[in-house]
Amino acid sequence: MTIPDLATEQRTAGGGLALLPALAVAVLALGGGAVAGYAPPPEGEMAVVFAPWVTEGQALRAVIDAGGRYVGPSRFGNIVIAYGLDTGFEARVRDGGAWLTVAADGLCSPQPRRTEAI
Repeated sequence: MTIPDLATEQRTAGGGLALLPALAVAVLALGGGAVAGYAPPPEGEMAVVFAPWVTEGQALRAVIDAGGRYVGPSRFGNIVIAYGLDTGFEARVRDGGAWLTVAADGLCSPQPRRTEAI
């Protein structure tokens, strides 16, 4: 067996498994960055995410029942922008049916209100 044959044999024997640790580190780094970037504040303005079948009216009721204030709609019907008055708002709104809360920016930013006549 020549040296080039040995190198080819070693590369094919390991396959993609040699890249597995690097892939795991990349996934953890990207996931950690996404979580940190979209973490909601303990109190204040945040996007509250509900199940896709929850209407905006039901989401509004859950926010108000949890002691929050409705700020406005988002780009998605099941995500509303709310203002949590205290640090317990997140837990209460999750108990009321919300899946999670995220920072109210990017895709979950408030939609501007139309003021022109239609």
